[in-house]
Amino acid sequence: MNKNLLSISDLSKKEILDLIEFAKNFKQDDSSFRKENLFPDKTIANVFCEPSTRTKSSFEIAAKNLGCSVVGFDISNSSVEKGESIFETVDALSLMGVDLCVLRHPESVIRDLTEYLPEMVFINGGEGSISHPTQALIDLMTIIEHKGSIDDLNIVIVGDLDHSRVTSSFVEGISNFSFNSLTFCGHPSMSTKYANPALGRYEPDLDTALHDADVVMTLRIQYERFEETLDLDLDEYKQAYQLTSEKLEQAKGDAIVMHPGPVNYVEISESVYQSVQSVIRNQIANGVAIRMAVLSRFLSS
Repeated sequence: MNKNLLSISDLSKKEILDLIEFAKNFKQDDSSFRKENLFPDKTIANVFCEPSTRTKSSFEIAAKNLGCSVVGFDISNSSVEKGESIFETVDALSLMGVDLCVLRHPESVIRDLTEYLPEMVFINGGEGSISHPTQALIDLMTIIEHKGSIDDLNIVIVGDLDHSRVTSSFVEGISNFSFNSLTFCGHPSMSTKYANPALGRYEPDLDTALHDADVVMTLRIQYERFEETLDLDLDEYKQAYQLTSEKLEQAKGDAIVMHPGPVNYVEISESVYQSVQSVIRNQIANGVAIRMAVLSRFLSS
C-alpha cells in the first residue's frame, strides 16, 4: 500500500475490499463506533480549504475514536488569509508535530505537497472537482452492504457530472469490479465530460437511464464550481432530472438510492430521500467507519 492516499486508483481491488472489511469491524450493532486507543502518540490535522460538514467531521470523529490528537483548521482564521501559501501552512503544522494531514483544497496541490513534505502522510479529503477517494470507498462499502457485491449491478449516476469529484473517484473505484452497466445521466451542459465516457454510457433521458437500475446515485448542482453564472430554469431542470418516487419506479423494486451530500432537494425529492430505498444516512455513518479504517492503515504504514 502507498504511503499516501491521493486517489482511489492508488488502491488495488484487494486493498479496497480489505479496507471495507476492516471498516466493518469499527461498526457496532447499536449504530455506534468502537473506540480504540490505537494511536495515542499520533496527531492529525484536518486542513480544509473548502466548506465541509460530513468529510471534516467524520475524519475528526474517526481520529478521536482511534486515540489520535486532532488539530482543526479554519482557513478563515489562518495565515492563508494573510497571504501564506498552503505549502508553508502545512510545513508549519509538520514542524509542530503533525503526523498526518487530511487535505481538502480547490486546486490540485496535494501531490506537490507530498514531494514538498515527504515525511508527512497525506490523505486526500477532496481535490477540487477531480477526486475524493474516501467518498468512493464509502459508496462502494454501502453498495456491498446492501447488495452483497458490485458484480452484475446496473448503476446510474445522475446530476451535475462535470463538477463532481465523487463521480470521478467512484468510476475509478468500480473499474475494479465486474458490474453489468454504468449509465451517466444529466443536463447536457453539466455532462460534457461524460458524453462519450471511456467506461459506461451517457443517456440524457432520466426515465430511460433508470430502467432496471440496481443503484441510483444522485448529485447536487455544484454552483460554486461554475466559472460563469448558471443560466438554468430550476423548474425545468427538476422536471427532467430530479429523482422522484414516480421516476424511481423505472428502477428495480429493490434499487437503492445514494447521495454524497449535501442534499438540496433539487436533484432528489424529499420523499425519495426519506424512502426505504434511500441508503443516504447509511453512507453518512459509513463515513466514520471507512475513515477509521483509512487512518489506521496509513498511520501504520
